[in-house]
Amino acid sequence: MVKHNKVDENTVEKLLLRFKNNDIDSFHELYLLLNPLVYAYSLSILKHREDALDNIQDVFITIYEKIDTYEEKYKALNWIFTITRNMAMSKLRKKKITVDIDNEIISTTDKSEEKILLKNLMTKLTEEEQNIILLHLLWGFKYKEIAEILNSNLSTILSKYHRSIKKLKEMEGVI
Repeated sequence: MVKHNKVDENTVEKLLLRFKNNDIDSFHELYLLLNPLVYAYSLSILKHREDALDNIQDVFITIYEKIDTYEEKYKALNWIFTITRNMAMSKLRKKKITVDIDNEIISTTDKSEEKILLKNLMTKLTEEEQNIILLHLLWGFKYKEIAEILNSNLSTILSKYHRSIKKLKEMEGVI
């Protein structure tokens, strides 16, 4: 059982299945539980607070409309993070956003070491590298899950993760 920033995979799956069986209260619980994670991940991609907030709304509307496509064979958080990523990437393509990094994502963690890492991460790594590091270190996804979310193969994710960590280590002893 993998926990993602205090969110239990089994809890998310149960809520999705209850909602799939027309329990509308479970959708509200799911929203309350996952809103901070969906926001943080959206912000890490979109780099703009308002766009990330819009993405949360779009993600949960999509979950609401597409709940019938969810199958138990998929990990619930992977399914939701894939929707989040796809919606955010779609927004980027449509708007071609070119904004400075929003430091607000730094406030999503309480640990000062993580804040230092994230601050450097946001300024020194590519967007793809940022996503891989955030998904693994901050939210606890396994490499295989990251590959599924980012629609990539496992060896590519592993290679990019290790190159990114090496890049961070080379910078002023961040890690």
